[in-house]
Amino acid sequence: MQNFRRPNREESGVLIGILAIIFGGFVRLYPAGIAGFPINDGGLFVVMIEAIKSNGLKLPEYIQYNGLNTPFAYPPFAFYVGALLSNLFHLSPIEIVQWLPGIVSVGTIPAFYYLSRAILDSSYQAGLATLVFAFTPRTFTWTIMGGGLTRSFGLLFLLLSLGCIYRLFKGRDRKYLFASILFSALVVLSHPEAMVHTIVFALLFWLFIARNKQGIINALLLALGSIIVTSIWWLPTIIHLGLNPFLAAAQTGSQTTLSILYPFLLTLTDEPFLTLVAVLGLIGFFACLAKKNYFIPIWYFVPYLVDPRSAATYAMIPLCMMAGLALGEIILPIIARLANNSKPAGQNNPLQSLLAITFLVFAGIYMLGGTLDFGIQTAGSTLSEANRTAFDWIQANTRSGSRFLIMTGEGQILCDSVQEWFPALTDRVGITTIQGNEWLPDKKYAGAVTLQTGIQSCLDGPSPLGCIEKYNLQFDYIYVNRQGSLKNLCRVIAPVSRGDDLIHALEENNQYHLSYQSDAVTIFSNLH
Repeated sequence: MQNFRRPNREESGVLIGILAIIFGGFVRLYPAGIAGFPINDGGLFVVMIEAIKSNGLKLPEYIQYNGLNTPFAYPPFAFYVGALLSNLFHLSPIEIVQWLPGIVSVGTIPAFYYLSRAILDSSYQAGLATLVFAFTPRTFTWTIMGGGLTRSFGLLFLLLSLGCIYRLFKGRDRKYLFASILFSALVVLSHPEAMVHTIVFALLFWLFIARNKQGIINALLLALGSIIVTSIWWLPTIIHLGLNPFLAAAQTGSQTTLSILYPFLLTLTDEPFLTLVAVLGLIGFFACLAKKNYFIPIWYFVPYLVDPRSAATYAMIPLCMMAGLALGEIILPIIARLANNSKPAGQNNPLQSLLAITFLVFAGIYMLGGTLDFGIQTAGSTLSEANRTAFDWIQANTRSGSRFLIMTGEGQILCDSVQEWFPALTDRVGITTIQGNEWLPDKKYAGAVTLQTGIQSCLDGPSPLGCIEKYNLQFDYIYVNRQGSLKNLCRVIAPVSRGDDLIHALEENNQYHLSYQSDAVTIFSNLH
């Protein structure tokens, strides 16, 4: 029998990366399984998939959603994948939106390893960084939700494109040019915010490693190739719809002069317990500065200068790399050296030390537990069965085109599943639903956000009905969702009961008539 050989430093990194993919994949798929329905959002995307299917897999110019004639200017790749899978496996679009985002999100883990392997130039460091990436909630917070159908593809192709672009610029090897063009084009065809970040990150790569003649040529070929490939979508879309939908969507970000302060707070990781990743990232940040490696620290800040709305997700890429460097170059070597009575023997491969391995296993299990807890809480932010039952009643008992004022009291507008799913499942109009306005002119999205934020605050106010009437809204029904929840982003912290004061006021007012009631939902018709 051959003697057992311990894996060397680089082999250990590969094994850590494989374990990260396996367990990180589980924590990304588990929430969809226990939710039983798409997590949080995705109603608009279900309508888009159905529109493509009903149009013979041709891209429609407009979709009907929430009483709006919305231009179909959204990058279509994810919707085509959803439509094709729906047809091929006889799955409903809702099932596609429930499971596909998490499945694609699993793919971001090996894609991150591919990128970090190139930048950190070590399988060992890449494996540790991938372990952190796999078990940090923010890396999948928004990609496993129903709306993650596009966000997950965007992040996946961003990681793959950057991995190829870095190798193209660093090694000047043209064999990476085709892959760089392909994955960059897929980013453009998947998600608008991912496209913006990919472009800026590629420019950052060029500034640090490819400011030479060949680098300029490769960058120009990459840009030209991506434009040509993606023209199969954007050119006919602009011809038929013009630039207005894109200009409108560009105004939905959240840029402020204070955005650059956010990365200093290190609250972006979404860790529910001890913020271990944030602390490791901070150590790695200063370790990079000490070695005069300014590339990754600068990269960490760049997303907040580009698009603060989605910056935290994309800033996690360099932050996880810095956290991996902190583990691999500082913490594990120190533990190994102390365990060997200050002898340097374990520093080349700290995982030769049992104590260093024990610490890494503990950290991995701790982060795994945190992400599982986070996933369970995120799964709670889904449309409840009680609301779906009420939606069925509305579809069967109200006339098409009826206008509903939906009162949930939810202050986090992107975490209000009732608002977005209402038009998709009832074919009625929710007058405070913001989705679908992104692509409309005259700042309709900003107006919808202001209305929803203001009107939902009425539910917990001292005079909810009087507060509502100040808005002079025209509606046929008031829909009150009594079973709400306290949320941190879209993570359910605790259930809450809302709306009793509003329901009592409606019962006392002869302008309104009770039409439907359950333990969770009460609907009044407006008689005037």
